[in-house]
Amino acid sequence: MTLPDTQTRWRCRRGMLENDLLLRAFLEHGYDELDQEGRDAFERLLGYPDNLLLDLVLGRQQTVDADIARLVPLIRAAAAARAGD
Repeated sequence: MTLPDTQTRWRCRRGMLENDLLLRAFLEHGYDELDQEGRDAFERLLGYPDNLLLDLVLGRQQTVDADIARLVPLIRAAAAARAGD
């Protein structure tokens, strides 16, 4: 199991509550399944502005970054899993 480091956890704390909840769910229900390429994509995603990050995860926008495009459904699934807990 690969757990996120403290810096990654801190970067998941966002200015929008919606992003906080989505990213926290992913840290709890998906991050540990990522390979190094997936973790790198997640770090890039954390560099996105809050509005764009939320739009990507909610499917209102698309990204040209194929690695992030593969990551977005995993974040959605983690949020759905957490909601079902």
